Amino acid sequence: MSFSEKLKNLRAENNMTQQMLADRMNLARTTITGYETKNRQPSHEKLTAMADIFGVTVDYLIDDRESDPASANSSDTPRRNSSDIQLLEIYHGLSPKSKAELLRYAQLLELWEAYKNQ
Repeated sequence: MSFSEKLKNLRAENNMTQQMLADRMNLARTTITGYETKNRQPSHEKLTAMADIFGVTVDYLIDDRESDPASANSSDTPRRNSSDIQLLEIYHGLSPKSKAELLRYAQLLELWEAYKNQ
């Protein structure tokens, strides 16, 4: 499957319009349209951003032979859903101090979940 087909499919799977993807990547919608019609190829930076948004690898996006996005992720990294992506985006926008606080809070939640499940 070509890059343009994969991009269209990933957008559809994530209920994302071209405009929504463009907004998340700080691009014009016409740039996304160009990627999907094989007229344009994204830079490595843009490919990396797309891979992060959709929870796949850059290799998956550019390898014409690979067609299963789940197999494109390492076995240690599950495919991200929209909540995971939103949380990561919020995290990336935080200050280092806030990131540390959020990590501590997440660890407390993890302990609480483990306690409840015993």
